[in-house]
Amino acid sequence: MSKKKISRISINSLEKISKESQQIITEQWEGIDVTMRHSLPFIDMLNFSNEVVDSCFTPDGDFVPSVFDFAIKSGVLVYYANFTLPDNIENRYALIYSTNAFNFVMKHINTTQLNEIINASKKKISYLCNRDLLAVRSKLNELIAVFDGMQNQTTRMLENLSEEEMTTLLNSIGTSGSLSEEKIVDAYIDKARQSLEIQEDELDGAQ
Repeated sequence: MSKKKISRISINSLEKISKESQQIITEQWEGIDVTMRHSLPFIDMLNFSNEVVDSCFTPDGDFVPSVFDFAIKSGVLVYYANFTLPDNIENRYALIYSTNAFNFVMKHINTTQLNEIINASKKKISYLCNRDLLAVRSKLNELIAVFDGMQNQTTRMLENLSEEEMTTLLNSIGTSGSLSEEKIVDAYIDKARQSLEIQEDELDGAQ
């Protein structure tokens, strides 16, 4: 039995259908001509998603999830339609949420593509948050390792102190004021310096 040859759909046929779906339409909204695109080209899709992600983080890197839906609505009006929105965030927010412009545009665009943009933006935000969390954990582990090393050094030093030396160390910290990290560190440095001077003297005497 001979296999039936599958007829391939040509690129030209796809391009023809694509151009028909990409037609730009103009509709009246509140007496204003609004020009809209059914779907976004690849570059605009990427820019839309990146702007949404960037909007959700402060300059210091803090994540602001409440901005996400607002950023999506802004992008729909700017990328799918010919709306111009102010740079001032408060003014932009007021314009978007005090009108039905977003709902009007949504009736004429490719919602499948928009949903993919939303999902892609969420995934990137999740990736960035997880990456920052891992970086913080790494820094904390480094800090803990440093403190552990300092603790071990201090423990070894105190183990070798006699009762008289311990008393001298405590006196150097001082009993009149409050015990502070600065005083402990200063006392530790002084003790280490004295030990080093004794070792140098012993070395000079041996020579």
